Amino acid sequence: MRRFQALAVIMLATTARAADRMPAQLAGSWRIARILPTKNAACWSAEQAAKLVGSTLTYRTGAMRWQGGEVPLLGVVTRLQTPDTFASENASSQLQLADLKILSASVTEVDLQHEDMDITGSTTEVPGDSVLLAGPNRIVVSACGVYYEATRVKR
Repeated sequence: MRRFQALAVIMLATTARAADRMPAQLAGSWRIARILPTKNAACWSAEQAAKLVGSTLTYRTGAMRWQGGEVPLLGVVTRLQTPDTFASENASSQLQLADLKILSASVTEVDLQHEDMDITGSTTEVPGDSVLLAGPNRIVVSACGVYYEATRVKR
């Protein structure tokens, strides 16, 4: 019985997390400004990765948009990442938040849940579906092991 109760609590916690809302700080349009240099493995060549620079990501409740394609969202999961937890989760690549120019004590990570899609032709990842809220006008997104800095598009 205790095992069932523990499983039920875990399932409820996970379900509640998937029901997070799109953070207001993320809503709007963002231009991918540059590739952040890292030493981790990537599944794209430098040429493939560079094609995303200059493109725009747009986030709103229920969907995100990239290069003219709308991606319906099934859910939003947010959590705080500290330098230690981020380093631990990226131990194989030795990636640190500081490598991404994030020097704060914690950063909000937003994972946008969606169906697998073949947007780039080389992965089912959607560029911009994993976001670190690095500042009021700065986010860090990743795709295929490449990290990008994006800045808010002024209206």
